[in-house]
Amino acid sequence: MTPIRMLRTALAAASAMMLLAGTAQAADGMDVASAKTIYSQGAKADYLAGYHMKKKVADCSTCHPNDKVTDSQSEIDKKCATCHGSYESLGKKDMAAGQKISAHAGHLSIDSCTTCHGGHEASFAYCNNCHIFDMPMKFGRQKIAYTPVDLSIYRDAMPNRTEKADFVVVGAGGAGIAAAIEASRKGLKTIVLEKMPIIGGSSLLSTGGMNVAGSKQQKAAGINDTPEMFTQDTLKVGKGTNDKVLVNVLTEQSNSALEWFEALGGKLDLDPGVYGGCQAPRMHYTKSGGIGRYMIKEMKPALEKSGADVRVNSQVVRLERDKNGAVTGVLVKGKNTGLYRISAPTVLLATGSYANNGKLVSKYHPEFFGMVTSAQPGSHGDGIYLGQDVGAKVTHLERVQVHPNIASGTSLMITLAMRTNGGILVNNKGQRFYNDNAPRNELGAAMLKQPAQKVWLIYDDAVVAKRPKVHQGYVRLGVVTEGDTPEALAKKLGLPAEEFAKTMKRYAGFVKAKNDADFGRKELPEPLNQGKIYAIDVVPAIGGTLGGLRTDARTHVLDNNGKKIPGLLAAGEVVGEWHGDDRYGGNAVAGNIVFGRIAAQEAAAAVGK
Repeated sequence: MTPIRMLRTALAAASAMMLLAGTAQAADGMDVASAKTIYSQGAKADYLAGYHMKKKVADCSTCHPNDKVTDSQSEIDKKCATCHGSYESLGKKDMAAGQKISAHAGHLSIDSCTTCHGGHEASFAYCNNCHIFDMPMKFGRQKIAYTPVDLSIYRDAMPNRTEKADFVVVGAGGAGIAAAIEASRKGLKTIVLEKMPIIGGSSLLSTGGMNVAGSKQQKAAGINDTPEMFTQDTLKVGKGTNDKVLVNVLTEQSNSALEWFEALGGKLDLDPGVYGGCQAPRMHYTKSGGIGRYMIKEMKPALEKSGADVRVNSQVVRLERDKNGAVTGVLVKGKNTGLYRISAPTVLLATGSYANNGKLVSKYHPEFFGMVTSAQPGSHGDGIYLGQDVGAKVTHLERVQVHPNIASGTSLMITLAMRTNGGILVNNKGQRFYNDNAPRNELGAAMLKQPAQKVWLIYDDAVVAKRPKVHQGYVRLGVVTEGDTPEALAKKLGLPAEEFAKTMKRYAGFVKAKNDADFGRKELPEPLNQGKIYAIDVVPAIGGTLGGLRTDARTHVLDNNGKKIPGLLAAGEVVGEWHGDDRYGGNAVAGNIVFGRIAAQEAAAAVGK
């Protein structure tokens, strides 16, 4: 019997004993005394459960009120909060104690103790999937890596039970959440399956904003923007290789997506910055900080209110099909409940990118092997593998986006708004080397060619004034170096002070003349000579992937012959083609809502609602 199986058996036995009040033994012979012995002595007692038992402050039934441990482990979380207080209160306690960084007051939507703390296994700091914080964990370690699973091992696996639903959403990132809210509101019995312990996906890590054409914010600012202009700019950034049909859907419905989000209670402002030579400011952002964290925070209550059944720690390992090839449901591997089937007429794959699957990325780009990524730790390309297994067409997996703004030594994505609002990039010679506001892949490639690949993002107080919360967050995370003058900052960074000061003076002249004579940057909003000057050591990293499943404009997944696979939809980063060769920053956030809502409409039509 495996250790995990022994654990589940012991817990179930112990809880069953207490419920039966007087029955001396569980069905498999494991009694309460044996369970206590196993998890209070020896190696298995080196975790939280054993510690609680030794201190005599808790027993099996304290954390396990019944004979089942759910996949979300929410019943355990509630018990933790009973003794230790809420997640929010723990964060306030940490900050009051002078902790600069608190795992209980982070930017993710973590509200469960069991995300990091394990009763019968090593605890670990979930934050360190992206950061390198020194976070000593009692009864654990700094980090436990999430690695891709070979889903082919489940091809012939048998479920232990079967459930039914109207709509199954695989992945609880931005696209999946939008789809679940919309479908549940239409009366569909919707089940959301997220393999990670928290919802939000890579959407949580988005730092920029949401691209929208024709918004009330633009009109109030006197900005003339249209879906046609938005489409032109998207095709320009994508090198014209985008699926224009998908792009048109995105641009035409972007404003209704924003209005949908605002109806949930969200509020976005127009960022005056213009991206990479595009025609108008259209990125909408939040003054509270990162767009991803804010949007998930606003959407989460709506998701809960909708009635959708959201299950974390629940990985879909196989798509179920009938004899005609139609998708009829999924096979799920629950962390504690094992393998089970959910039958449903429609399944949506909203599983995100494959940016954290080094093996798959390096298959197409050996030069990217070992490169850090800003994607969430579970971005393994599961949806692509699941889709391929039922005959889906997969396109352009070689389209991997290099993000030019990752804080060195971390996976922390620095928002492109620090550049679009005036920031520049310099190398270790203290010189600019490329158009600082160029599309991501162009800029990332240029960074890789710099001496020692050392690059700094430079900005000043005028830029900070446009994104103060974001800047303050970077300062708190310890990635910002500041100086009163270019010479003072150069000394701290180890740059040639005279050359760096010359670069800054030359750039200020370009801004005044409204002409970048060196690199042709069109947007020159700030001369970078206002107040203090700041630097963040940045490196290029895998920011996302642009290939994936082929779909039509209504999110139907297509096979290799261009025909719909009945019952199968896809939305979000798992879809290929719509970004082309490079992603226009801010499009993914808008696309999640646009295509997530369309998927819900298609699911409703499938059941006549």
